[in-house]
Amino acid sequence: MKKSILYIVSLVLLLLTGCKSAPAAKGPAADPQPTVSVTVQQVSSWTAAPTDLPVVEVTPAPVPEESEAEEERIVGRCVSIADALPYRADLDGDGQAEIVDLTTLPGTDGQPRWTVSVQKGEEVKLSQTDILDDMPYDLWAGDLDEDGQYELFFHGDMASDDYVIYAWRWDLAPLRFQRDDRYGWGDEDDPTVFAAAIEGFEDGHIIVMGVVDMLGTHWGVRTLALGEDGIIGPVSTVWTFDEDMDRALTVKRALTAYSAKARKDPGEAFVLEPGTRIVPLCSDGQERMWFETDKGKGGVLLLVPDEEDMWLIDGTPEADCFEELPYSG
Repeated sequence: MKKSILYIVSLVLLLLTGCKSAPAAKGPAADPQPTVSVTVQQVSSWTAAPTDLPVVEVTPAPVPEESEAEEERIVGRCVSIADALPYRADLDGDGQAEIVDLTTLPGTDGQPRWTVSVQKGEEVKLSQTDILDDMPYDLWAGDLDEDGQYELFFHGDMASDDYVIYAWRWDLAPLRFQRDDRYGWGDEDDPTVFAAAIEGFEDGHIIVMGVVDMLGTHWGVRTLALGEDGIIGPVSTVWTFDEDMDRALTVKRALTAYSAKARKDPGEAFVLEPGTRIVPLCSDGQERMWFETDKGKGGVLLLVPDEEDMWLIDGTPEADCFEELPYSG
């Protein structure tokens, strides 16, 4: 009996000793990365920024002894980096690479929102968008204005209510968009967002796609540029649509149109007879819609917004001017 007890005790001691002296995992033990307190910068156009901005703990990514900067800088344009995160690039032109990444943080309503982060050394900055984290997105980077430092652009899905562009300097200082009279954006609202999605970059310009609700819902393309004052404004004054006869509008009553010899001068008046089919070509989104008839005649319609966010032509509601208007939603 005593031998059995001694045997059991010896076995337990052996197991305990063996556990303490078990071999370590292969490779050196990683030093825990310190956490850094950062302040979330709210740039939402729909929810007001809280008085006390939330402070969160972020673990910086490991920084190698020699930070790897890209061999060729992206100048005069931006490229999509959404599929290359975390993205390493020399954002500020000092020869060392910073790290751009995407995370989520709860918004003022508690819902997680896409949040862009930039890390320089062990310092991390964040800028939270209002786009929910279950929505598709795209993130772009490059030295668009060729000043030696990168700009960053982020937007949501064009097929949802999140086709909104955010733009920053490399350190997440927000860029501003010139006021757009379609939405009344300006200093009194939020000039750091623009209702569109980025199609690409060309010759130092930003090609965006947005919606114009005028005689129907139309997807239009427009060109923007970043000025020396840090303001992003239009290069083209109109949204250009695809020429699609399947989306032609049939005139229901006689309408006054103009020859549109110049963008600022509507030109000579003529009449669009009932039954005429017109294809919308482009619009300023404010008062003019350029078109071409099914007979190849070009012109422009002058529109006036009414109190119900619709449009009047010759004082007549648009719904009474055409057989059917292809509005979405």
